[in-house]
Amino acid sequence: MSVDVDIAAPERSRHVSRWDRLAPLSGAAFFVLLLVSSISGGETPGDYASGATVLSDFSAHPTAQKLSNLLAALGVVFLVLFAGRLRAWLQAGGADALASAVFGGAVVLAVGGAARAGIGWALASGHDSLEPSTAQALNVLFASHYPAIVGIAIFMFAAWGSILRTGALPPWLGWVALPIALAAVAPPSLFPLIATGLWIAAASVVMYRRDGQAPRTA
Repeated sequence: MSVDVDIAAPERSRHVSRWDRLAPLSGAAFFVLLLVSSISGGETPGDYASGATVLSDFSAHPTAQKLSNLLAALGVVFLVLFAGRLRAWLQAGGADALASAVFGGAVVLAVGGAARAGIGWALASGHDSLEPSTAQALNVLFASHYPAIVGIAIFMFAAWGSILRTGALPPWLGWVALPIALAAVAPPSLFPLIATGLWIAAASVVMYRRDGQAPRTA
């Protein structure tokens, strides 16, 4: 009687362990890419700038604008990767449905970010062929963060509830998530976007320093 031995199993185990160890840092990568994207893009037109102003601004530095939106799109990739790891982490702590809500909120946020990056790319690459009225309409959508804000509200409310319920992450991360969630449903501002990026970076570092080990239920 022969026994088949999977000699590749230890190697696969090492790969899985390495991913589990490094996966939380995808949140930090998201924050860095978001920060560099904001800096490299420079100042963009106001929400209701005229079409001529929009075309002028995007034609002044089209390469920088393209780079900015490319980095933002790449950041969305790392956001979803981090959200997947965070969901697994919270589920290991017993969060169940709330962990899925955290991931769902991150997906809504990612869709909003990807759409905005696509619109920004279109304005930067098509500035010399767009009509002013079209550019103005696209800029209104580009300047609007509503889809992302909705995602932030879901993400942060669910993070607050799941962390305080399970103790899967330090309680302060849960309490910090609550005002961010409340700010997201208040009159629109950039505060929840910036604060969410900082929250994700902080959670990313906390998870990494815990060596990717599944947390215990509180």
